[in-house]
Amino acid sequence: MKKNVRLLTTAATAMMLAGVFAPLTTAQAAVAGTNTAPTSTVSNPKQARTAIITAKGTLQGQLVPYIRCVPNTGKVTLHYTAQNCGFVDGDIAYLTIKLPEQFKYLASQPEFASYITGEMRETRLFGDNTQPINPSNVTVYTDRIIVEVPRSFWIGVGDVNADIVIDYGQLLEENHHLPVDSAPAGYEFIAHLQYSSAPWDLLKAPIIGTNNDTIFTSETDAIY
Repeated sequence: MKKNVRLLTTAATAMMLAGVFAPLTTAQAAVAGTNTAPTSTVSNPKQARTAIITAKGTLQGQLVPYIRCVPNTGKVTLHYTAQNCGFVDGDIAYLTIKLPEQFKYLASQPEFASYITGEMRETRLFGDNTQPINPSNVTVYTDRIIVEVPRSFWIGVGDVNADIVIDYGQLLEENHHLPVDSAPAGYEFIAHLQYSSAPWDLLKAPIIGTNNDTIFTSETDAIY
């Protein structure tokens, strides 16, 4: 029964999006002020297209405070899930995790990315794809980390799942002087998944719902 519902959802979405992505006729292009490119004997790379109709992002996780010389402490574990309905044809996505303000000194260290690990899983039209999260696909800023999701193709329902571990305890073992202030309300983490929409994409954001979510940790001290 679930399989039939999923197939019906995919078919319905395909019919709805067919009109959205139908190519412009010459007359329509003229009205829109679009200049058609000259014909070339060299084939151009396929243009990626994306339209997210509905979206739901969920973030869960916890923080284990750092205790000096105690193994497996000083870790943030995050689990993010995005359930989208629509169409993605070759676009890259970016998962942004906004870090707590109290983590700015940790994230400012050049080696911070090497303490971020995990796994990302995508649901695709022709099967799922799993890839590790490591410094090669993570960009770090003092207030956030950005994980690149590979190009994907799906129509109907597409899911992205990410499990991320930030082992800040190992960083503190080597840099005892770095401060991490307390957070009376808990440490705030914000997740956001955004597909890299192109200029020709008609929809830049989900029509219904959002891929954002926020959590506050139950722990208010990152260091004991």
